[in-house]
Amino acid sequence: MNSNRYTHCFVALFLIIAAVALGRFVLLSLVQYSYMDGEFPWWMQQKDYVHMKSDKQEIIFLGDSRMKAGIIPEKVCENAYNLAVGGGTTVEMYYSLRDYLQFHPKPEMVVMGFAIVHYVGEGCFTSRDLYFHFLPLKNQLEAQYIGYKKCGWQFSKFKAKVIDTLKYALLFPQKYSASCINSKFKRGEWNRSQFEKNAKDKGHMYFGMNESDGNFNGDAGINFILDARNDFYMRKIIALCKNHEIPFFIEQLPMNTVSWEKLQETNCYPSLKNYLNSLALETGIPVELAIPCYEPECFGDASHLNPRGAERFSAEIKEKYGL
Repeated sequence: MNSNRYTHCFVALFLIIAAVALGRFVLLSLVQYSYMDGEFPWWMQQKDYVHMKSDKQEIIFLGDSRMKAGIIPEKVCENAYNLAVGGGTTVEMYYSLRDYLQFHPKPEMVVMGFAIVHYVGEGCFTSRDLYFHFLPLKNQLEAQYIGYKKCGWQFSKFKAKVIDTLKYALLFPQKYSASCINSKFKRGEWNRSQFEKNAKDKGHMYFGMNESDGNFNGDAGINFILDARNDFYMRKIIALCKNHEIPFFIEQLPMNTVSWEKLQETNCYPSLKNYLNSLALETGIPVELAIPCYEPECFGDASHLNPRGAERFSAEIKEKYGL
């Protein structure tokens, strides 16, 4: 008798906990815009546009925050669109381009560029991709597996990353409670206004708005050790473009003078050029090796172009490609 009572109590407790967890998951899924922080609306706008049915052939720009801030589509040409995401790497750009091709005509051309730090590291895969649920869970787990196979991760590291990926997917409290508490669920209006502004600006946005910035950026003084996962997805992007007969170009993004000078103190830049040269020889794609060096007055923060710098870079790209 007591045994049955304990069993019923256990089952009832389990069902209550499961119902609470499910209810919390559904609720947080429905009101993401009210508590999500950081660059959430900009990543979601990119995701929304990639999956939006269209019959317009475009020139698209892929990359990280430096590309997102540096290319003003309307200053390049009428049919340009900026699909870069802040902190992104070739991982996000491959899946974005793959899905883009399912809903849009193949691009007239694709131009991609990254800061050096996003050749050597995983970027913001955890803090943005997983946190914002940018990619489907299947693709997130696939990317973690590629990291395990290509980067030589220990199985314990791979296991920890898979568990972490699942925690984000299931909206575990430890991942989202701080945002919920800090936001008081009042970020909806701001997030949606930023989504709409980003859509209006064809994916372009600024990360810094200072009149000038001459501080060191994230590339200054680092060593170039190529991340094998980034290389794997770089080659998948190239293959995807070749299979669809899309002209594909790799560009370099501007840096300020002090960062450029600091970069000369290591083997970072020669190593980057060696990698890109080998990539060009193996695949036949055009690769730009020269990094534009702009004065501090073109930067809104140490890494990102301000309006003056973005207009200059956009004009240079427009002229270079005859757009």
